[in-house]
Amino acid sequence: MAVHRSAEHTGVLASIVAITGLVCVFVWVAWRFGPTITRYCGIASWWAAWVCGSQGGYGYMLLLLILGTGSWAVGTLWYVKRRGHWPSPLSQRIFTRTLATHRTKPSAPPRTTRRWRRRIH
Repeated sequence: MAVHRSAEHTGVLASIVAITGLVCVFVWVAWRFGPTITRYCGIASWWAAWVCGSQGGYGYMLLLLILGTGSWAVGTLWYVKRRGHWPSPLSQRIFTRTLATHRTKPSAPPRTTRRWRRRIH
């Protein structure tokens, strides 16, 4: 006698696998594509959280909100460290208040090595 099994997985193990896979994708995207895409992944995660919340998946909504906020914050701080300026005035306002940092003077342009130049008279 065959037992009918549903194709739907509602167990804890399925949730753990889904969450682990999502976190692995975020880490890979951050490592591969850098801070800008990491910020966009955070924004996309907020959108997915809104979708889950509107369908009644409040646990997934909370997880995606936390993951999205973390991804966006890490991408923003990484962007500042790499490029030397804030990606937007809103990001600057949020993080300078949150991290209790002071506005810094505009940094000097990066030093370049001297190159041979051909003079035209």
